[in-house]
Amino acid sequence: MSKVSFYEEDGKKFLKISVSKAKQFKQCKKAFKFNYIDHLPKITRDYHVLGTFCHEVLEKFHKAYIDKSELAFNDEMNIAWKSSIKSHRKNITPEIKAEAKDMIGKYLKLITEKKNKGENFNVISVEDNFKKELDGKVILNGMIDRIQQDPDGVLHVADYKTTKNKKYLKDDWFQLLTYCYVLLMDNPSLEKIRASYILLRHDFEYIGRDFTREEILETKNEFMSIYEEMIKEEEFPPSPTFLCSYCDFLKDENGNIICEEGAEFVNKTGRRSKKDDTKFGIVSW
Repeated sequence: MSKVSFYEEDGKKFLKISVSKAKQFKQCKKAFKFNYIDHLPKITRDYHVLGTFCHEVLEKFHKAYIDKSELAFNDEMNIAWKSSIKSHRKNITPEIKAEAKDMIGKYLKLITEKKNKGENFNVISVEDNFKKELDGKVILNGMIDRIQQDPDGVLHVADYKTTKNKKYLKDDWFQLLTYCYVLLMDNPSLEKIRASYILLRHDFEYIGRDFTREEILETKNEFMSIYEEMIKEEEFPPSPTFLCSYCDFLKDENGNIICEEGAEFVNKTGRRSKKDDTKFGIVSW
């Protein structure tokens, strides 16, 4: 009998699946169980706070122009910054604040230079929540950081990343393809969609590519395959890798071991290996 929880709507039962839920299930089923079945508390880390804070600043900034603000970029960014500082006051440290200020300052300079050169992109949506039904079995849910229309007219979905090592994002297209699929469901006549990770710690560099309609449609099959695996899984075995060192469920906040297999692996090695590269590719979790 399946241990995953189903969501009921209009007399139908669905399994809710997001990108993060799917990726964690594929990465380590035991961590998935700790997170989505046992609902163990997660550890709040500095990079989570940094990412959430910067997302909010950029969301508020671009939302103002979607709502037809006529203020200068620096004035609108100042408003977004102050508002976000207020809502994150409890968690943001001086170090996080300083790094965020540097990143946001670089972004402001970048878009100002582009505007002066006439290279504006049109951000049409930010923090766009989605909820899509797949085959009467799955509710695909999540949020797209940003949707813009590029100067050549192509719709472009983007996700902000605060990763320090950008190589781990190359060739990891699952998240972006998911967002492209959602956009295609809303715009079925599209023949291609552009998608990128925007690297906040690398001067807002884009890592991305254009996806064809055929490539995007394949994403649904991947989610349905994950769905079938999820509902059949009962044991949720661990898959110890170098990622155990960063797992929220390795130890609790008091340092007590939660996952014995993960702790044993980290104790012995904990380093990324060639085997890990083969299994995960160049990805970021």
